[in-house]
Amino acid sequence: MASADAARATTLIQVLVGRSLDQVCVGVADAQLGFTGATVSLWSLIRVPPGSETAAVRPHTLDGLTLLVPLLDGSVAAAGVSDSGELTLTIGGTTVSCGSDPDYEAWSFSGPDGETVVCTPGGSLTIWSARP
Repeated sequence: MASADAARATTLIQVLVGRSLDQVCVGVADAQLGFTGATVSLWSLIRVPPGSETAAVRPHTLDGLTLLVPLLDGSVAAAGVSDSGELTLTIGGTTVSCGSDPDYEAWSFSGPDGETVVCTPGGSLTIWSARP
């Protein structure tokens, strides 16, 4: 994946900085993090904190919710996307990462102005923006 895509995705998700995590919703195979006017959907394994010795877990499982629910009402201090497609969000002092998946979409971001970022299989990013 081009680092330009990661830089553009990081710029788009910066809108989350300063917003609080208002909702954690669970679907059959994902967890959605709701912020005012923006949503992050997580399908791939998450790790809290990134690179830790703790096992990566599916976000929609009880183990995943055990990591995500305590972050409710926490403000986003940092948000970024790496060249490998890994999403990191620091919420209320805790950093959550969602790496890419070799076979499936790993995560997505839907912003307040219609911008969308999807981490596609293998870590490439697909980006739609309402702005030119």
